[in-house]
Amino acid sequence: MKKQNAFSWLALACLFIYSEMRVNAQVVDSTTILFNIDTVAKNLGYPWEITYGPDDSLWITEARGYRVLRISASRTQADKNDPPQQILKIPLATGEINFGRSIGTWPQGGMQGLAIHPDFYTGKPWVYLAYVFKTTGTPCPVGPGSPCYFRTKIVRCRFYFAGEAGSPAPSKDTLTIMDTVISNLPGSNDHNSGRITLSPVTEADATYKLYYTIGDMGAGQFNNTSRTNYAQTRDTCEGKILRLNTEPDADGVPGSPIHDYDKWREWIPNDNPFVHSTVGGGTMKTPVFSYGHRNAQGIVWGNVNGTWRLYSSEHGDRSDDEVNDILVGGNYGWPKVAGMADDNYSSLDAYPNNDQLASQNVNYSEITWANTNSMRRPLFDTFNWGAASIPASGSNIFTWPTIAPSSIDFYKGNIPGWKYSLLVTSLKYGMYRMKLKSTGDFVDSSSSSNTVDTFPLLHGWRVRDAAIDPVANSGTFWVVMDSTGSTSGPTGGFNGSSTSTKDGGKVLKLSYKTLITLPLNTNPPSKPPVVTDLVQIYPNPVHEQLFIHGKKNLRKPLLAQVCDIYGRIIKQQTSFQNDFAIDVSGLNPGNYLLKLFNGYDMEVQIEKFIKE
Repeated sequence: MKKQNAFSWLALACLFIYSEMRVNAQVVDSTTILFNIDTVAKNLGYPWEITYGPDDSLWITEARGYRVLRISASRTQADKNDPPQQILKIPLATGEINFGRSIGTWPQGGMQGLAIHPDFYTGKPWVYLAYVFKTTGTPCPVGPGSPCYFRTKIVRCRFYFAGEAGSPAPSKDTLTIMDTVISNLPGSNDHNSGRITLSPVTEADATYKLYYTIGDMGAGQFNNTSRTNYAQTRDTCEGKILRLNTEPDADGVPGSPIHDYDKWREWIPNDNPFVHSTVGGGTMKTPVFSYGHRNAQGIVWGNVNGTWRLYSSEHGDRSDDEVNDILVGGNYGWPKVAGMADDNYSSLDAYPNNDQLASQNVNYSEITWANTNSMRRPLFDTFNWGAASIPASGSNIFTWPTIAPSSIDFYKGNIPGWKYSLLVTSLKYGMYRMKLKSTGDFVDSSSSSNTVDTFPLLHGWRVRDAAIDPVANSGTFWVVMDSTGSTSGPTGGFNGSSTSTKDGGKVLKLSYKTLITLPLNTNPPSKPPVVTDLVQIYPNPVHEQLFIHGKKNLRKPLLAQVCDIYGRIIKQQTSFQNDFAIDVSGLNPGNYLLKLFNGYDMEVQIEKFIKE
């Protein structure tokens, strides 16, 4: 396995170490040079997830508030004092959640990942949510050798718009828990991971699949030192990426006493790669999709030149944070290998600080183990320092060559030089942009001569997650900040200094400053669109398809009516999307009117068009 040059990473993303990795150099953060920054919401309770929804809203989970919130994507800084819309809240210490704020040691996360079904507006208004719901045994201790044991579940919820039939709260938009996808997953005060993504296209059984990251529970470190690390044990869910159904497939008997995997069999895909080794007679599939993960807090699908790939970002130990290309059945090494298999951790050399991983002696060659066990090498590895430079396990974490990657997103828009890039948020150093090669399976450290690609972003912010505007020309994305916590300090080096995060508990909107003028539509019309205050229609004149683009602040569903010049309705069409088309090929040539109504049944625009 080829060792990746750490200096190429620094040239791409950091620019804060010049001649030697341990030299402290002043960071010049480029965020305000490239982007306008607006605060669009504040006072959130440890926001964990932010997702751009099909309703042009930003969906947010609060890790400690146990709430799901929604804000409009059209919010500006003038709206920052307006509280977000609460669509779900699970009370603490009552009913399902068996612990409260007095627990002392909080689970990592709490209310965690969220994903929205691709058919949200076409019969499946489902939202998937993961959260820690109970602690087992005595309240969480704090001393070494005293692990914290929690339990986690994934549920399927239904979203109801205000006034929708069957809503349990008809006067307001609400999210209601419908089904438990899987329960009794392990949990901890450390390394729960907790991110969800859904496949971008239907898979072999014509349904979408859910992918969930679950960490190694912090096994082998701090108060979980005595906890066994199961990341290499394929029968368990710890240290894995799981794959689950988005709708039950009618397999098994819900409530089966045989095993949790049998109890939740209808939610476990039949084509998953592994069966349980001892239970179920070799036929009981497990939820495991890949294994050997430490703490993968980011997961996202991306398409580069026609090929879909599943990417994840993962916390390293005292070095070697990872970005991985996740393949079915893949072994990603932990806790036997950290980052690249390059022997920078070993008890067989003269350096005492690198002797252990997860409190176990590395009395073998990482390279040999990786080859023997078919380990998948990281797509990219940050700061794979040599054996002599690995810091001691009890040293200041701000001396460690790690970025603490907290999420990952795929950018396909038109910011110059950014198309087909991974955006990796960081709890220590802000955010990194990683340009992918044309194959999509490696980061291209020398792909661009445009200097904007190498500037660090959001340095001094503790960024938990990001959401990207799907319109290619927008140049806009949003980030959520941890409510409290420290970053790497003002210099961005590894001297142990730290500073409190900026803008704790806020949602920031970043808008690229330079106008992006490439076409909005992937199939641009032969004539420029007619631009109005609230609607774009094109082409005009039109032969067959009249394309409509509604601005994002329009309430859904939209109703478009095609009328003659006397106002008589000829045809009409409803859409839950901003962009849609009406077939006008059957109309006689002449002048017509398009009337557009928003979800409040208010007429918002009338446009004239010519049918040729």
